[in-house]
Amino acid sequence: MQFSLSCLLACSLLLMLPYRALADCTAPDQPGVRICAPSQNAKIVYIPALDFNSTPAFGAQISRYIVYDNGSKIFEGPLGQTGTTFMDPSMQNGLHRITIHAWDTLGHLYEAKVAFTVFGSVRFSACPVPSSLGINFCEPVDNTVLGTKYQVSATARGNSRITAIRLYIDGKEQFTNPFINYFVFTASVGTQGDHTIAAVAWDTGGHVFTKTRKLHSAYTYGLVECPEPFPDEPAQPCSPGFDQLEPVGNDYVTTPFTMQVQVKNNPRTVTAIKAYIDGILVATSDGPTMMATVQNAPTGTHIVTLQAWDTAGILYRFQYSLNINMTH
Repeated sequence: MQFSLSCLLACSLLLMLPYRALADCTAPDQPGVRICAPSQNAKIVYIPALDFNSTPAFGAQISRYIVYDNGSKIFEGPLGQTGTTFMDPSMQNGLHRITIHAWDTLGHLYEAKVAFTVFGSVRFSACPVPSSLGINFCEPVDNTVLGTKYQVSATARGNSRITAIRLYIDGKEQFTNPFINYFVFTASVGTQGDHTIAAVAWDTGGHVFTKTRKLHSAYTYGLVECPEPFPDEPAQPCSPGFDQLEPVGNDYVTTPFTMQVQVKNNPRTVTAIKAYIDGILVATSDGPTMMATVQNAPTGTHIVTLQAWDTAGILYRFQYSLNINMTH
C-alpha cells in the first residue's frame, strides 16, 4: 500500500480505522494495465483505495507508471514497480476520473481508466477565501450525515485584515483563532438533533461578519476509539462504538459471505443492529452482536452502512467500502 505525499494527518487517522490493505491486484495476462478496484462508476467512502497492476511486453519490464485524477497527475510509481494499492486524501467528495499510464522498457504505453464518486471526505486545510466580503463556511459539506462530533471549517474576508474568527455552537463560544482569518476545528454538539453553528469574524476596521448554519446530528457513536494515554498518566476509557468488523473496509468478498460486528462499551442496552449495502438492508440482529450470511449482494465496489440503536434511541453509525464478487 502506498500513500500520496498529501496524506500526512489524513492517513495517520486512516491507519486507526478497520480497513485492510487490498490484496495486490494480479497483473493482467496480456501486456497492459489492470484496475482491480474500485469498480467502474462505484460510489465509495473516503479515503478511496485504488488497486492496480500492469504487465509489460515479452522481454521487457515496466519502467514507470503515472496516476492522473481528473486530468491532473497525482502519483508516479518508483522505477520498476508494476502496480500498487494507492490511497490519496486529496480525492475529496465528488466524481473522480482516474487514468493510469504505464510504460515498458520497449517504449510501449499502456492505459486503464476508471471513474468513481467519493463521499464523506474531510478537509485538512483552510477553506478557500471568499471572493466577496464575508465568510466561506465550507465544512461540513451539504447533504452529509453527521454525528455529534464533526469537523467545521470557515474562512473570512474583511474590508481590511481579519483580526479574529470565532466558532459558536448553539450560541456558546467554542473556539477563537486570533490574528488569522480561518479555523479548522472539531465541533462537539453533544446530542443528536438540530444545532446552530455560527462563524463570526472581525477586521481591523471593526466590521463584523457572521455566517450561520443549522446542521442535524443523526448519530452519536461510530467506531470504538481508545485514546493514547499521555506519559505517566492512566489510560483513558475507550468510547462506545462498533468493533470486531468482518469484513473490513476495502476487503474483497464473494457471495455468500459472513458479516459480523459487535457494539462495545455501550452505556445502555443495544436493541438492534442493521447492515445495509447501498442503502438496502442485508443483515439484522436484535442485540449488541451480529453474525449473518449475506446473499445475493451486487457485484462491484459498494458502501456498507452499519447502524445500531440503544434503549434511549442513541444511534451508532459507520460506513466503509467493500469489493463484492470482483476478480483480483
